Amino acid sequence: MKAKLLIALTGAAALAAAGCTSHEPDADLGVDIVPWVPASAQLASYGGCDEALEGIQDAALGMMAEWQATAPVFVDAEGLAREEGDMAAADDGGAAPTSGQSSDSHSQTNNAVAGVDEPDIAKTDGTFVYSVVGQTLRVVDTRTGEVAAESRFDDMSWDHRLFLGDGELIAMYTQDVDDDGDYRSEFRVERRDPATLEVLDTFAMEGRMVDARMVGGEVRLAVSSQPSIQPVHDVLYDADADFEDLKAAVAATGLDDWIPEFSVNGEAGEIDCGDIAHPDRFSGTAVTVFGLAAGGGWEGVSPHTVMADGETVHGTVDSLYLAHYDYGWGEEDPEGETEIYRFHFEGGEPRLAGEATAPGSLLNQYSLSEYDGHLRVATTENDQMWGWWGGCGPAADCAWEAAPEPEESKSTVTVFAVGEDALTETGSVTDLGVTEQIYAVRFIGPTGYVVTFRQTDPLYTVDLSDPSDPVVTGELKITGYSGYLHPVGEDRLLGVGQEATEDGVTTGLQVSLFDTAAPEAAVLDQYFREDADSAVEWDPHAFLYWQDASIAVLPVTDWDEDYMHSRVGAVVLAIGTDSVEQAAWIEQDVDDPYAEGIVRSLVIGDQVWTLSAAGLQANELGGGYERTAWIEF
Repeated sequence: MKAKLLIALTGAAALAAAGCTSHEPDADLGVDIVPWVPASAQLASYGGCDEALEGIQDAALGMMAEWQATAPVFVDAEGLAREEGDMAAADDGGAAPTSGQSSDSHSQTNNAVAGVDEPDIAKTDGTFVYSVVGQTLRVVDTRTGEVAAESRFDDMSWDHRLFLGDGELIAMYTQDVDDDGDYRSEFRVERRDPATLEVLDTFAMEGRMVDARMVGGEVRLAVSSQPSIQPVHDVLYDADADFEDLKAAVAATGLDDWIPEFSVNGEAGEIDCGDIAHPDRFSGTAVTVFGLAAGGGWEGVSPHTVMADGETVHGTVDSLYLAHYDYGWGEEDPEGETEIYRFHFEGGEPRLAGEATAPGSLLNQYSLSEYDGHLRVATTENDQMWGWWGGCGPAADCAWEAAPEPEESKSTVTVFAVGEDALTETGSVTDLGVTEQIYAVRFIGPTGYVVTFRQTDPLYTVDLSDPSDPVVTGELKITGYSGYLHPVGEDRLLGVGQEATEDGVTTGLQVSLFDTAAPEAAVLDQYFREDADSAVEWDPHAFLYWQDASIAVLPVTDWDEDYMHSRVGAVVLAIGTDSVEQAAWIEQDVDDPYAEGIVRSLVIGDQVWTLSAAGLQANELGGGYERTAWIEF
């Protein structure tokens, strides 16, 4: 009987199930397996299109062979093996943020790095509010309280986000496309007239956006794409196919099946084979990095493709960092690291300008920060790799095979010198939060702040003034944790997260004001809201800090004992030198108690505007925060 193919081409997603163990391959597959090794981020470019196709095919087969040799077997209570294939077929950082006062007296997106704009669902120029909630893009004139223009996206589109340039509105989203019965994802960028929302230019590429940044009128993007190899997938899940069938299916693919296609205003473009880079070991997925001028003229775009996954993007004024978590499953313990690629932008074109690795995985883009010629990276080891080795599920009856005990988790801050074409490690400090994982990171100048949590919340202060010798100078332990950190003045840091019991059970929203003047941070004051949480924990764009009024605005959901929405709104917090207290509670008139609440807050002049799927509301800034306008959607 032919061996079943148990390969998940795109990685470890299919492992997200019950306890598992590996088995030996059923036969010699006759293909080279490239082993996982630490520090494997070094990239090389292909010498031509023929070499690129052969290299990609060989690498993909090597990964498939590795998974054939180590694919998990799931064991039920009867001791019967159910192979995974059957189951699958069944179903700068140191700079001040820019969300405070601006020269035009209106707020901006809460960006991680000053001068580097991030895409969001709401933008304003101080007169108009541009927003996309649900499938609808709207322009609201805040002077008249009227919707000045409106445009609806296709129902099969998702992940809509916006950039606002100098007289240009850039809309980005992913569209699910029906291609002769097979659905695929296509990432689209539209340059629109901000007054009428008329589409002026369109860029389209296979895949989905990882993230984007806009600097000086230039939009820099990273797009992830899967290979278009349905015949290979058909063989993968054919119970009667063997590895020779798979090799034949892969050999029948062409380069255009692996490299994403793109077009500008309907005219097809082409990625130069010399602009395709690859590490030693990859599965066939790709990330493409490129730039588009906010003012149009996209015909000369030159995308650069890396044959790797990409999960996290961090942008600076002249660079775009792309990070990917890679792992290897040994016979006893899994290993993993974060691979980091730096792209330097000049004249609208990206150039690969350095690679590095750091132990473990990133939390988010705030785990990366470039300052004074160095890149600082905060990671957690041995937590994410094991986090999804959960139970078999409520309906399953499983018996566990013996699995190795993972090493204790720990976190590390690693520093790299940023050279013209290289990232070179200069120093690191480790063993932060042993047995815990990172919940929040913020780098401010030569200092890093790292929150880890399991039962209590150590806020570590890391002195990074000497890049060759990072030093932990403080470890403040309090109950609960902060999921987002934001500077709110000199030597003041605001943490948004959850209070918790001594056993680590969360009890409600907690906002903490820290004094960071000393080597170890100290708590000055805290705001607590029982049985509540804020989207700021996982979505920093939902956070607004308005420096002129010394206020922070957070969307909040109160929960009842059955964890149903009981109250949604936004809390306005007055941030003093040593105090944080509620200044106002803002609610919108929403008939549906289960509807999503406020998702964004903006300041325009002397008004606080709040955005939800139901509409846009204005409240006076200060005083009683009385409502002054309501625009229903």
